[in-house]
Amino acid sequence: MRPLFLTLMALAGLWFGGGALAEAGAPVTAMTPASPAASHSLKPHHGKLGFTCENCHQGKDPKQYQRLKTEDCLACHGSAQKVANRTRFMDANHTNPHNSLHDKLDLDCYECHAEHKPSQNLCQTCHDNTRDWFGPTP
Repeated sequence: MRPLFLTLMALAGLWFGGGALAEAGAPVTAMTPASPAASHSLKPHHGKLGFTCENCHQGKDPKQYQRLKTEDCLACHGSAQKVANRTRFMDANHTNPHNSLHDKLDLDCYECHAEHKPSQNLCQTCHDNTRDWFGPTP
């Protein structure tokens, strides 16, 4: 439960202007080259929050970590609707991947986003002009 609390505090800090972790005095440290999961890089926005493996994966033993599911992502990022609302600037052309004509709000996060490897643009599988719609997939 504590990793979830720390994650929520970090996101609250980003949402309301930064610094929530430092102000709360939470003992979250960034991954270091000596950490067991140093070979698994984090997305820059998660690294800036000082996330460790435990912020997303529950438990202390990396050998026990499981692949995350969309509901794990939404535990911090909010509902699928909230994510779609944050990217609604793409709605004018019906190109919002978080509320697409094809999947509505039901697209699995991992269809495009990946934490420990480069993300991919699922839309580009069929549509060759997606660079006109939006930038790189974080």
